[in-house]
Amino acid sequence: MDFNLDDNQRMLHEMVDRYLTNTHDLAMRRKLHADPVAEAAHWREMADLGLIGAAFPEERGGFAASSAEAMVVMERFGRHLVTQPYLYTAIICGRLLIDGLSGSLRDETIAAVIAGERQMALAAGSTHLLRSPEDTCFTARRDGAGWTLSGRMPVVMNGDRADQFIVAARTAGSSGERAGVTLFLVDAAACGLSRRGFRTIDAFGAGELVLDEVTVGAERLVGPEDGGVALVDVALDHGVVAICNEAVGAMDYLIPASAEYTRTRVQYSAPLAKFQVLQHRMADMYIKNEMAKSMALVAAMSLDGDGVERQRMASAAKAQVAAAGKFVGYQAVQLHGGMGVSEELDIGHHYIRLNIIAHLFGDASFHLRRFGALAQTARAAA
Repeated sequence: MDFNLDDNQRMLHEMVDRYLTNTHDLAMRRKLHADPVAEAAHWREMADLGLIGAAFPEERGGFAASSAEAMVVMERFGRHLVTQPYLYTAIICGRLLIDGLSGSLRDETIAAVIAGERQMALAAGSTHLLRSPEDTCFTARRDGAGWTLSGRMPVVMNGDRADQFIVAARTAGSSGERAGVTLFLVDAAACGLSRRGFRTIDAFGAGELVLDEVTVGAERLVGPEDGGVALVDVALDHGVVAICNEAVGAMDYLIPASAEYTRTRVQYSAPLAKFQVLQHRMADMYIKNEMAKSMALVAAMSLDGDGVERQRMASAAKAQVAAAGKFVGYQAVQLHGGMGVSEELDIGHHYIRLNIIAHLFGDASFHLRRFGALAQTARAAA
């Protein structure tokens, strides 16, 4: 299997890295968090460069030849600790727009997202992957030709600033059933919608979302009625692979940064890099990262293929990356000593993000169980 980037992907990789190197250091990251206007301007700047369009295929107005292009962007975002909602708006909700909408509504919404004029968030409880959708959080009932939605979800990623939400609500069946969940496109300005914004521990934007008798037209259904879980499964598989590549970018930074620190930090009259036990530790970090990188690349190349293979590779990559990310992040902090946990150094921020990624969209144990269940399904089908 060829793991090399093609010419277009390599140019995208270099362009994103050059742009973020010049515009997004740790001080700028803090400034963007404190200034919503500057953060919005930075998002539009990324749109002007075509980064959001890299998550959409050419036939939908984007620039991507495959789903792997967005993974190239995510890998560089991981390297530079970017907290913009690319994952939630362009990749996860973008996939739902592509698969679940049609006609002018789809084209207009995607065009606004690609132009940087609209941000989105998915409010779906645990309707994703193989989990039982017991906490969809929202219910919907028919109201004339449309629907009325109610419910509360405590944490919606990018819910603090999203212009539109894709809301998963139960429209039929009982709690725990995959069938009977429908997706709705809801404007943030809708009457009856309220939210409270906050930052998560890894500095990403989130919000508590409350829907109180929010009316939605029938044309705002995303995908088929009662069939939303399958769409969310696909979208979050893309999200799983995206954060795997983000983690690889973070580890690709932590390893050389730790090696450089040990070459310059002198202890007992010798650089730390001279101590064999630390050399072994850095070798282990490198090996685990290379294994995780290989799995993340395989998963990225499987996104546009067979559905079962996409699911298997996404779970395999997540299990591998979760373990590697926690190990590399922890060792990087240890090698930096007290500096590793200081606010002024980015090592600790990478470590926090890698620990969040390890649990986001299912931890390693969940994905190992999922991988095993899919393997049994494949054997039964054969």
